[in-house]
Amino acid sequence: MRPRRSRSALSILPSPSTTEDETLARAAASGSRAAFARLVDRYAGRVVSTLERRLGDHNAALDVGQETWIRVFRSLPNFDADKSFRSWLFAIALNAARDEGRRRQRSPVEFVGEVPHKNSASESRAHDDRQAIDRALAGITEPYRTAVVLVDSEGLDYQEAATSCDCALGTMKSRVARGRAAFREQWRKVCGEAGTTQRKSQ
Repeated sequence: MRPRRSRSALSILPSPSTTEDETLARAAASGSRAAFARLVDRYAGRVVSTLERRLGDHNAALDVGQETWIRVFRSLPNFDADKSFRSWLFAIALNAARDEGRRRQRSPVEFVGEVPHKNSASESRAHDDRQAIDRALAGITEPYRTAVVLVDSEGLDYQEAATSCDCALGTMKSRVARGRAAFREQWRKVCGEAGTTQRKSQ
């Protein structure tokens, strides 16, 4: 089935209130389990999605996502509530992903993913769209892929993304621009391949 989405469709989830994030982070740092649970509920899916696109492995993304939240919990007393919780969180997640990447280089393993069960035509289309987006993103080299995911998929602003990646604001803007251009090129390839496959199946 031909993918229907373009770059604008990368923004899938609404962005939580950043001001409330910092309030919850302060409360969690003071020992509030409920506040920490709220933060996990808000961002767990986003963290796993970013990690999966960074690592290319859903199971690894789940494991690294858990490690991310362990690191967040341990580091909360050092969080500066005058800064963005969201950028701080994704910085921790990306650091955990880099650690996982180094571990994989030392001990490479083969991953065999599960084939998702499709329950309806709409779910099938949504799955195809998601796969197409991920294939296009996979064709973008780092650090441009991460820049596009953080800004266009996870909704971070340029400064938050720059803080997460520990780079200058101008560098992040350049990475996003180059990443978007690369995504458009990869998207055309994905759509062309899908169209060819669809015609052959007819």
